[in-house]
Amino acid sequence: MLFLALVVGILFGIIAGLLPGLHPNNTIPMILGMEFIFGSLATSIILVSSGVVNSFINFIPSILLGAPEESTVLGVLPGHKLLLEGRGFEAIKLSVIGCLGGVLFSILTLPFFALFIPSFYELIRPHVHWLLVVAIGYMILSEYGKNKVYAISIFLLSGFLGLVVLNNYPDSALFPLLTGLFGLPSLIISINEKTKLPEKFSFEENKIDKNGLFSSIGIGSVGGVVAGLLPGLGATQSTILTQSVVGKEGDERSFLISIGAITVADIIYSIFALWLIHNPRSGIAVGVSKLLEVGLNETLIFVSIIVISSGVGAYATLKMTKISLKFLKKIDYSKLCLYTTLFLLILTFIFSSFIGVLILIVSTAVGMIPNFINIRRTHSMGCLILPTILFFAGINVI
Repeated sequence: MLFLALVVGILFGIIAGLLPGLHPNNTIPMILGMEFIFGSLATSIILVSSGVVNSFINFIPSILLGAPEESTVLGVLPGHKLLLEGRGFEAIKLSVIGCLGGVLFSILTLPFFALFIPSFYELIRPHVHWLLVVAIGYMILSEYGKNKVYAISIFLLSGFLGLVVLNNYPDSALFPLLTGLFGLPSLIISINEKTKLPEKFSFEENKIDKNGLFSSIGIGSVGGVVAGLLPGLGATQSTILTQSVVGKEGDERSFLISIGAITVADIIYSIFALWLIHNPRSGIAVGVSKLLEVGLNETLIFVSIIVISSGVGAYATLKMTKISLKFLKKIDYSKLCLYTTLFLLILTFIFSSFIGVLILIVSTAVGMIPNFINIRRTHSMGCLILPTILFFAGINVI
């Protein structure tokens, strides 16, 4: 029964990862309804395995189609660039390497973090907003000349949009908000410019420097651990912090590795948080907490499930990426972008009704601006960073 639960969870993770706009949280009510068939522990295994596998598979639509989830949204930027250079497989493989590194880091450091996480949790939580302010300040100052003013403007504009949207429509607005700011602008530009993919895709990646690999995984994993434990701090906010440490945004390869590590370490430690701080830190962790009380024994079971799910998720992601790239070579990419845009518009209406479509249109307009004034699109992450800074600073604006 436990093995069957693992298989079911893996299938849920793959399906939720491949379909743009479908998040594992959308499948939680359905999975919880299976408790009368599988029992509490096996149903928890379905939740955990689906979340871990999804964190791998998610990079396929994010990089190949520009349809990101919150955790992979910043991976669209360097990933799409590599795709247009014929190195889409390398982009996803680097993300998978980061994911696997994040899994290894998360498990090996669990005994260490278990010793001081409670005190660390209390120490860092009051100062998260200052860490984010420093990271944002560094990113803005790294722009050249008058672009600093543009960067501040885009950060504040997207931040105000995030405050309005997330405070008034918290349950349904995140998908259209992020899709508009980061997904649709790339798709619209590809449609308008009739972008064509290279005739040949390379399925070989450049040699990875071991020191750069370990540092990218280490920095990303620590960011994922922090995101997995602190309330209000998600993978995207942690990615901004990580980016300020990693440094050059132009180093797409190191950045993709770090994003992979952040994504998977975030989901793993949000589950470990049930034992470490007795507080669920993700939708999946909340689902698990409704099924059983997590102690050391349950955590050890989850560790084994995480290891197996990660292996399957990595293998499935690389196989499906090769199949997807071969499919992309046979079709008109600009038409695919058009169909993907329409699909995202339909999904937005289904999930968020007319207000979601309005949010999508407005956020797309804001998301297009950085492309025209030649500044980094990551400044649009103000939509999440500014509300997070104000939340931790105890400021209630709206």
